[in-house]
Amino acid sequence: MRETGSIRSSVMAGFGFLALVSLALGFMGLRTHLAAATPAPTLLDLVYYDLQLFVIDPQPLGTPGPLPWPLEVARFTAPAVTIYALAETVRLLLGAEYRRLRAREASGHVVVCGTGPLGQALTQRLRENGRTVVVIGGPAGDPQRARGVFHVAGDARNPQVLRAAGAHRARVVYACEDDATANVAIAAAAHGLGSGSPVSAYAYVPDPGLCSALRARRLGSKGPHERRLDFFNLEELAARVLLLRDPVTHEGPVLLLGLRHFGAALLVELARQCRLRAGARVPVRVIAPGATAQVEAVCRTYPFVADHCAVTAYDAGGDGLRPLLEDMKERPQRVYVCYGDERDALTATLTVAPLWTGAPMIVRVGQRRVFAEAFGTAGLLDDVAGTLRFFAVTEEAGRPELIDEDVIERLARAIHERYLMGCAERGETPEQNESMVPYEALTEAKKGQNRDQAAHIGIKLRMIGAVPAPSTDAPSTFAFEDDEIELLAELEHRRWMSYLLDRGWTHGPTRDDARKQHPDLLDWEYLSEEARGKDRAAVTGLPALLEDAGFRIVRVPPG
Repeated sequence: MRETGSIRSSVMAGFGFLALVSLALGFMGLRTHLAAATPAPTLLDLVYYDLQLFVIDPQPLGTPGPLPWPLEVARFTAPAVTIYALAETVRLLLGAEYRRLRAREASGHVVVCGTGPLGQALTQRLRENGRTVVVIGGPAGDPQRARGVFHVAGDARNPQVLRAAGAHRARVVYACEDDATANVAIAAAAHGLGSGSPVSAYAYVPDPGLCSALRARRLGSKGPHERRLDFFNLEELAARVLLLRDPVTHEGPVLLLGLRHFGAALLVELARQCRLRAGARVPVRVIAPGATAQVEAVCRTYPFVADHCAVTAYDAGGDGLRPLLEDMKERPQRVYVCYGDERDALTATLTVAPLWTGAPMIVRVGQRRVFAEAFGTAGLLDDVAGTLRFFAVTEEAGRPELIDEDVIERLARAIHERYLMGCAERGETPEQNESMVPYEALTEAKKGQNRDQAAHIGIKLRMIGAVPAPSTDAPSTFAFEDDEIELLAELEHRRWMSYLLDRGWTHGPTRDDARKQHPDLLDWEYLSEEARGKDRAAVTGLPALLEDAGFRIVRVPPG
């Protein structure tokens, strides 16, 4: 594709040069040809006649007689330039119309709304995965020439613009503008376009609090969850990617410089992963202005953080960083520099020598890998004995496979994680229980059961006049009444039984996954107390489950 573009550019440059040559030859030839004319032509007359060579024969060429050779050449090259220009104009017009038609009539493609860093990173990932992409927004550079990428101009909040991008037939729509409110509007508009096959829509929300609040409202909605509508935050996704790629151990403290959005997300994800591995609490040292209050707020919002991380907060930053680090006797196993300002991150990393303990230093940057190249592969700058690493949030988290995991999928994952913890507490092993594997290793059938249970949470809560809400740093006061537990346990059993019956399961004396038989496929009144206890446990565990995912339950007065 680049070769074709290079050839076309060379041809255009050649014809441009030919146009200049034609003008020069035409002017010289006309001046010679009309030297003896009466009255003598003025300079403007010569320029006018010269320009006429490109469209029609100028008036002086109508007189008989041989022509000077420069004029003879120009009378043919000038029209050739005109013909090429007309052909190129027609090609561009037809090409633009063809691209508009391709975008409008596309099916099963992906629509990316926004051409900023996130939109560009996501488009690149999608193209690497072989997807056809339609981008809504002003083109950056010359993206029209990228194979499989089409552009539609306009405001993506407008349903007509979305239809022009074929959003109603798309597989998924990503709203990647910098404005969270615009992204929410885009996702809502796209979600309402689908007919037949559902259109999934995902909106980027930079603020974690607002993102959690929107997820809570989606979880509590009455709409069908088969049509995915969700909201994502890059800092949260990036924290998960970073720790999955390079998990920490229980040996030695982890040092966090700065908390803000990425640091807080890293602390929560660190606790979540440590909980699954069990063992002693991981020591974490947080150094940031106001660190004590920020850490306390995180621990109140996510109580499991304090259960699995021994967090020590130091209210320091800038000038107070060096003496504090010099007083620390423990060598950290990992240093995460989480400042939101990249200048602050670089200043701390490159000037505070006590950080250079030999432990890996991971520095959060917003986008671009220029830092990594300068300090790494390019070798332009020293990387502190190979310990300095840069983590680009936009590039690392702007991946479709991460964004596509909606709130239902996250809760399904959390349900399985709590199931694994329960199995471990009962002393079960993977050899005894084939379901004791990471969520990613589950069969689609088992994942489907978790998803169905997660999607039913909002229905259960509405039955008792409650809704999911984003967690705050205030303690939750919610508790189920006894009759509510019994009501919701029976509702949970009916949901579970309906899910299996719809997939061909029947009642049998013992559980047999191969034959799709289960002894608990009975109406509630015929169910054993042991089986009822499992449904009650699923209900009483809801507050803790939602708490793990960043939600809490709030009762809403009737009205």
